[in-house]
Amino acid sequence: MNGKQRRPVRRTERTAPKKRGFNPFKVFFKIVISIVLAFVMLAGGACFAYYKITGNTPFADDGVISNNASETSLLDALLKRNIKLNVAVFGVDKDGTRTDVIFVVHYDSATEGISLVSIPRDTRISLADEVKANITAEGRSYNQVTKINAVHAYSGEKMGCQNAVLQIEDLLGIKIDHYVKVDLEAFRAIVDAIGGVDMYVPQDMYWDMRDTGDPLINLKEGQQHLDGDKAEQLVRFRHYSNGDVDRIEVQQLFLNALAEKVLSTETILKNLPDFISVMYKYIETDVSLSDALKYVNYIDKLDMSKISMETLPGVGQYVGKISYFIYDPEETREMVDRVFYSVDPVTSDDGTQTDSKALLIEVANGGSINGLAAQYSKKLENSGYRVASPTNYSGQQNTYTRIQVKNEGVGSDLVSFFTDAKVEVAPNEVDDDVDIRIILGTKEK
Repeated sequence: MNGKQRRPVRRTERTAPKKRGFNPFKVFFKIVISIVLAFVMLAGGACFAYYKITGNTPFADDGVISNNASETSLLDALLKRNIKLNVAVFGVDKDGTRTDVIFVVHYDSATEGISLVSIPRDTRISLADEVKANITAEGRSYNQVTKINAVHAYSGEKMGCQNAVLQIEDLLGIKIDHYVKVDLEAFRAIVDAIGGVDMYVPQDMYWDMRDTGDPLINLKEGQQHLDGDKAEQLVRFRHYSNGDVDRIEVQQLFLNALAEKVLSTETILKNLPDFISVMYKYIETDVSLSDALKYVNYIDKLDMSKISMETLPGVGQYVGKISYFIYDPEETREMVDRVFYSVDPVTSDDGTQTDSKALLIEVANGGSINGLAAQYSKKLENSGYRVASPTNYSGQQNTYTRIQVKNEGVGSDLVSFFTDAKVEVAPNEVDDDVDIRIILGTKEK
């Protein structure tokens, strides 16, 4: 699958998601990732303070070349125009070699929601051509078919995250705006950085597995103040009467308490030096200072209660003597459309399901800002749509954007790209050589 081209989902019926086995390590890291995303949004204040004090930036500087840096301009951010942001998050093992935890975090400012897609570390992949070229250029070796968590290891420290991002783009057919690599020690450090979390521990928790290298768990029932060490004990504990059902509930309670405190203005101001320290020590990212200053404008459009989590569709399976996770390409495409593009397939006249990505779209400038049609054409193209050359519209101007389609049931997935847009069925107004015409309204900037 090419990372820049998207194939439409065509299915005769929706397939119910398969139930996945519970992975405590992933749920544990879900908490870390949620807070990391909050850090990306809050990074403007932290980076600015660090920059004023030291003259340096704790994140990547503006000269760093990222794979697909966000195209959100500072003006867009100041006006809080809707953005969609994809962040690849890697949790590395003790020696920092393999990415044993891989998530893609999708943030949509229009819905204020966060979606996390977990990619099992054993996912069987064939290395993308660009990844192979990068590894070869570094004089390193690789196996063509391997587990996805090995990409970082094959690539080495210099190209590890970049190649891991390229491989995810190839796997999912999306663009990644930024990456964040987190040391496993970050979880405790993050909790300590905000001064701990207060919550009610629902039962006594005791578990001594120190002979295996796991920490001692020893918590008492009742209202507790949890520092980083105790918080790790809480999310690791698994001996409940209802098993994983209870465990997930406790972890969700902790996640909500943690997120609420992290997003508190008082917490941010009080612990800013510690935030800077944690980011600088434990988090590696290609987020630049300018990016961070843009994203901080969206902090009030981040609702940590709107978190959904999915796993790459597939099954565990042995290939020879090696255990892999074999992903399902068709179900993966459906999940990507739903999670990253907010698209549910619609049924066409012949009973098949399709969406606007299968159609050719023309963007016409119906306002007075030169180059605006080209700008929106580029945004749609970057989101996986087929776009014709931009044109100018000479008819009557409207304040709202008109999404003209030939058939009913198409075009609703395009509305979120615009400030004020309406879908209208107008087959006689759309040229024969395109399927959809978008006439930009004067509200678009």
